[in-house]
Amino acid sequence: MDSTKNTVELGDPAMSSYQSPATTGDPTSRWLTFTAAVAVSAATRDWLATKITQRRRKIRSRWRLLDPTTQATLVLAFLRTNLTHAELAAANHISRSTCRRIINEGIDLLAERAIRLSEVVRLAKKAGWEYLLIDGVNVPTIAFARKLNRRQQHYSGKHRRHGVNVQTICAPDGRLLWASAALPGKVNDITAARRHRLPAKVAKLLGLLADLGYLGLPDVATGFRRPRGGQLTADQHAANRLHASLRCLGERGNAQLRWWRVLATELRCRPSRCTRMTKAVLTVHYREHTPFAA
Repeated sequence: MDSTKNTVELGDPAMSSYQSPATTGDPTSRWLTFTAAVAVSAATRDWLATKITQRRRKIRSRWRLLDPTTQATLVLAFLRTNLTHAELAAANHISRSTCRRIINEGIDLLAERAIRLSEVVRLAKKAGWEYLLIDGVNVPTIAFARKLNRRQQHYSGKHRRHGVNVQTICAPDGRLLWASAALPGKVNDITAARRHRLPAKVAKLLGLLADLGYLGLPDVATGFRRPRGGQLTADQHAANRLHASLRCLGERGNAQLRWWRVLATELRCRPSRCTRMTKAVLTVHYREHTPFAA
């Protein structure tokens, strides 16, 4: 643990002449640093460090302030904890801009290696699964821009917050298989599924189970909605219970996506980078869990 140079005890007269960090130089000089651990395997860190080394050789980068292993650690720590760039930079003795740059570089490398939906469908058919589970996740974000129309675009009335809509596809047992590109938070699930052409890419080859938010989407099995002014029949109630017992396992996949706190807490980035954040998490998830393993 690092100790500050100017320590002030309780009752010290210096407390009466307190100076804000803005007037004493670097604000991070007053921060407390500590050692912490991230629940990500060393094998994933070493794999990412190898990819970073290969990229440095490709672009002929002669010198970097941090070695590839440290850079990979910072990238994974950011995805797992969602600490700010200033907090990560202060503990590693680098500037905030340098920290932001190397983390974005690592996220771009991860996003480029995200699994494609066509590969997911092929592996699902090879595994012998008869259907997959589809659901939508609202990832909270900061209020993008200041213009009213931009803010309305990313504001979800259902969740009452700013965010982006991410579609997930899970295995029948709830394992996360795929996450879509991020759409503005005001987009509902059925519209997002249509924009990503999920019925054409998945439902034509495998069955898809979804909740009532996808009611009316072709080739997607949903439950029965109670008619206005009427009641469901006994057979429809039984069908809904069976459907819910199968579909509810998809919430496990959503929880696996939100295990990475960068997608569970407020996402701080430009709207154009939300998709890269999601794809980077998906890549690391495959490195850690291997969803298609027997």
